[in-house]
Amino acid sequence: MKSLKEIEDISLEQLEAVSQDEAIAVPEGFRQRLEAELDAQNKLETMKEEPRKIRLVPVIGVAASVLLLIGIGLGIARWQSEPKDTFTDPYLAYAELEKAFSTMSEGMNKALAMADKSETIIDRATSVFSEE
Repeated sequence: MKSLKEIEDISLEQLEAVSQDEAIAVPEGFRQRLEAELDAQNKLETMKEEPRKIRLVPVIGVAASVLLLIGIGLGIARWQSEPKDTFTDPYLAYAELEKAFSTMSEGMNKALAMADKSETIIDRATSVFSEE
């Protein structure tokens, strides 16, 4: 039996030669795992030798992010500009404000009514399922 040091010093080529010897009983699937390991190491070595290439997808992602940030910045700058006065009469402006609040209030009341109706339906369904 070989010592641990001798096993550690065996090269991959020697391991491959031993795995091809039909007289030695090898675990099932060992050859495929060994070939996969050799392929992975070969790919790793070729990746180290090749010059680094700029991949297009990350560059496009960075460019899109920059454009998005510029767009958001321009939108915020436009949004923060001072509003223009549209009413010269303050009473008319107040009346329009009350009209807008009234419209919002009506919408909120409709939504609350729908929520109450939904709550009763949900309570009824819950009581039916809890009785079973």
